[in-house]
Amino acid sequence: MVKPILTIQDKRLYQVSESIKKFDRSLRDLVRDMFDSMIEEGGVGLAAVQIGVLKRVLVIDLVQKGFIKGAFVNPRVIEASNEMQDGEEGCLSVPGLSAELKRPRWVKIGFQDLSGNEKTVEGEMLLARAFLHEMDHLDGKVFVDQLEPKLHKELAGDIDRIKQGLPVKEPHEPKYRNKKQKIAS
Repeated sequence: MVKPILTIQDKRLYQVSESIKKFDRSLRDLVRDMFDSMIEEGGVGLAAVQIGVLKRVLVIDLVQKGFIKGAFVNPRVIEASNEMQDGEEGCLSVPGLSAELKRPRWVKIGFQDLSGNEKTVEGEMLLARAFLHEMDHLDGKVFVDQLEPKLHKELAGDIDRIKQGLPVKEPHEPKYRNKKQKIAS
């Protein structure tokens, strides 16, 4: 079921999510709702907190970009490269805004699957960025708060508009967004 995506005016986005302890039908239902909501909004990743559930779950669908699709429970960074990448980043919780953000080029993530089995996955470039972006949400962080100070200052007007529930003046969504994107008007 499609759920509304919280925007940065909602204080829940700044709270740390709780670990999943029960791997049951309610977890599978949550993941289904997350995929439905992400697809409806044209996203490529979503953390449970973005639909108001403070649990350590994220979903990613980058199949169209040549990567993977999956649900990742209680994810954690095992290793990250020292080599960094600059890249465009956007967020369904920050509609109409994207900006350059430096992230590690490669990561190795440990997580549990929907049955509670421990697994690992490696990702580079856009996939690494997606993992780290969604994992930040689980720790109460939003990408606009991690921008270089000069860039954050340039975007402060648009960030404030979103926090007030208003659309940005000149919307710009990241190029990697799935085609069914919606831009606030």
